[in-house]
Amino acid sequence: MSEIQDYMIHEFLIKNNGKARKQDIIDAFGGDDETARIINEKLSMMERFGLITIKGEEVEIKPR
Repeated sequence: MSEIQDYMIHEFLIKNNGKARKQDIIDAFGGDDETARIINEKLSMMERFGLITIKGEEVEIKPR
């Protein structure tokens, strides 16, 4: 499996009108347990840096 980068998740969100469910993001990058773990870590970090908001299972890009 190739390394999942933050910009890849961000581009996925942009293509989906700025929001998606966590499971949709995981499925888009492979859907296995390791992918889910990596994506959840990346999403948490992106939220800490103020790039996205996470409300339950919904992930949304913060407006500028």
